[in-house]
Amino acid sequence: MKKTVIIVAALGLSFAGHAQDKFVVSAAEALKRNDLEEAKMDIDKAAASPETKDKPKTLYIKGAVYLTMQGSPKYSATSPYKEATQALVQLAETKTDYERSTVDQYLDNCWRLYFNEGVRAYNDKKYDEAMQDMRNVIKIHDLNGGKRFEKMPDHKQFDTVAANANQTIAMSVYNQGKNEEAIPLLVAVKNNPITKSPAIYETLIYAYNTSKKSQEALATIQEARTAYPDDVTIRNFELNYFITSGKQDDLAKKLEDAAAKDPNNADLQFNLATTYLSMAKPKEGPKPANAADLYNKAEGAYQNAVRISPDNPSYNFNFGALYFNQATDVNEQMNGITGTSEADDKKYEALKAKRDALFGKSMPYFEKAYSIYSSQEKTLSADEKKTYKNTIIALKEVYTRQNKLDKSAEMKKKYESL
Repeated sequence: MKKTVIIVAALGLSFAGHAQDKFVVSAAEALKRNDLEEAKMDIDKAAASPETKDKPKTLYIKGAVYLTMQGSPKYSATSPYKEATQALVQLAETKTDYERSTVDQYLDNCWRLYFNEGVRAYNDKKYDEAMQDMRNVIKIHDLNGGKRFEKMPDHKQFDTVAANANQTIAMSVYNQGKNEEAIPLLVAVKNNPITKSPAIYETLIYAYNTSKKSQEALATIQEARTAYPDDVTIRNFELNYFITSGKQDDLAKKLEDAAAKDPNNADLQFNLATTYLSMAKPKEGPKPANAADLYNKAEGAYQNAVRISPDNPSYNFNFGALYFNQATDVNEQMNGITGTSEADDKKYEALKAKRDALFGKSMPYFEKAYSIYSSQEKTLSADEKKTYKNTIIALKEVYTRQNKLDKSAEMKKKYESL
């Protein structure tokens, strides 16, 4: 999350001529002459004196002196605006209406300087510094119960800046891996209309998932889906939740809804196909009564996936595997026939025809996958190489069943070379 720097306005400084402590007066006079060295020395003396350090005039002149120093190359590197801010905040808290318009102008410059420094620190991944700077922005914004700047023409801009400062603090905590601490901060950012966004929901969901708070994650996903129904990342969070929770029926329904809204999304079709397959052939327990229907749905979803993305080798391999695995199941049925009667022979031949047809259906998809993988052989990832090898094994078996022994031998040789 990159941040943006806010422009700081030029100061227009003016002072009333009330006589108070001599160092305060002399500091003000030195500032009028732009003698910053003398102005700083005198106001520091006034600020160190128990008799004058908390007087409104002292705080006011100190704020003016140190802010003017901020604009001087000689002093700016030491960030004198921070000293100015402390004095001016104290003044605003203890003597609300003292030189109100000028003090507000000074404070306006202070929060801009703090915000800009916070932006730079955050973008440089100096998260502790960023948080400290942004806390000062918020402190200024919240002066006098948050009402001090509400009549200013650009108060809405300041509200936005303060909200962004809170967001930066939350993200700084999160980016340091402090998920438990970040969660309530992210919730507050998410609940603020100014900073509410899909990205904040996504970060909050990540934080919940990392903290093993699955119910909170689900509730946030559902809230985000309502607020941003077309956001792809949030939709995928929801799908991943149902995948990991094993709620296949719910997952299939969500995928069907998503695919209906985004019919040209090959990934959705592929995920829908694999979901139907896992429902048709669960890892535990018997096949469901509607297994045949689920296989047909998986076939249709795979057809959609390869139609949309015909050169995706993984889609082609998995589509081929759909038929190949069904053929293997039929082969097991054939092996289970031990009788020698005419009825047994007919049953065996019928199953063999079915098996061979399924192997035949798998072949073009395996060949497509093989063609793509072999052209990229030197750049395949570990997972891609594994699928490539499985493609070769499957093709070798299919070619053998079809009595294409030369091609079967070619696949054997290719596998051994890998």
